[in-house]
Amino acid sequence: MRKGISRTLLVVLTSVTLAMPAAAHAGKVKRGAVLGAAVGVLSGNGLKGAIGGAVVGGGLGAVGQKGYKGYKAREGAKTGAVLGAGLGLLSGNGIEGALKGAVIGGAGGALLNQ
Repeated sequence: MRKGISRTLLVVLTSVTLAMPAAAHAGKVKRGAVLGAAVGVLSGNGLKGAIGGAVVGGGLGAVGQKGYKGYKAREGAKTGAVLGAGLGLLSGNGIEGALKGAVIGGAGGALLNQ
């Protein structure tokens, strides 16, 4: 039990230490992607969590930008969320699939339209 806690603490400290310098000098999209990937890894989902966290974090960073890029990202997020929710609902996973599809679709749409 103690060994697992110390390993988890070591992973957390290493991830935070490595993510902070990159996040401090990057733009909003890159900063969101780096921090999202760190959270995804720390959630215990491995590579899948890191990729999902990077997509969602990058999408949030894109939506938060000012000016024309932020406007385009927000428009893309709306379209992506609607399409993702529709696909998630049609996949047979019900409301949970629709919510996951909306989140991933919105983040992806924001990144693509930025």
